[in-house]
Amino acid sequence: MTGVQGKLLVIEDNRETQLIIKALFRNKYDTQVVDCVTDAISYLSKTDYDLILLDLNLHGEGNGKSLLMKIRTEEKSHLIPVIIITAYDLKPEDEKFFGENANGYIPKPFNKKVLLQTVEKLLPTI
Repeated sequence: MTGVQGKLLVIEDNRETQLIIKALFRNKYDTQVVDCVTDAISYLSKTDYDLILLDLNLHGEGNGKSLLMKIRTEEKSHLIPVIIITAYDLKPEDEKFFGENANGYIPKPFNKKVLLQTVEKLLPTI
């Protein structure tokens, strides 16, 4: 994996979207993918990530919003940039919450170039 410039954690329940994101970043970032809150918490406790891509709808217990709250309260993860990627239309109160707690928001279906540029903007020095 020559040229890897950072570690990304993708928390996404849709397999097709997982594959698209992994392929998009394969030559630039070490990208790990999980589809539920439980696995995300486990990965975050064991590995230091440079950025998180977070869907709001996830498999199993919990959702992206509750996971983001946990990420922001944990010492190990509270400073990691988080980009929300979702197909949901956000309510005004959600926009406020994510605006205060996330570093970016990209609606689905997403433009690959926009996603790549957003990640690179948040990780320019890695």
